Amino acid sequence: MAATFQVIAISSLDPDGSDTRNEPMLLYPDALKTARQLKSEGKAFRVIAEGDHTEQQLRSFLELGALV
Repeated sequence: MAATFQVIAISSLDPDGSDTRNEPMLLYPDALKTARQLKSEGKAFRVIAEGDHTEQQLRSFLELGALV
């Protein structure tokens, strides 16, 4: 199964980034683009990975400052 990711902005209303109801499941390139955009906006974010993801994929999110 291909890996999918949810990139969730952390806010004062959801400080744990645990509300995933309205967050789409993205393939890696789109999830990475979303994470980069949030980082450029100075926003904290969390990434949830499902499926067969690689260590390099997770590392790329961690290098952007994601909570995994």
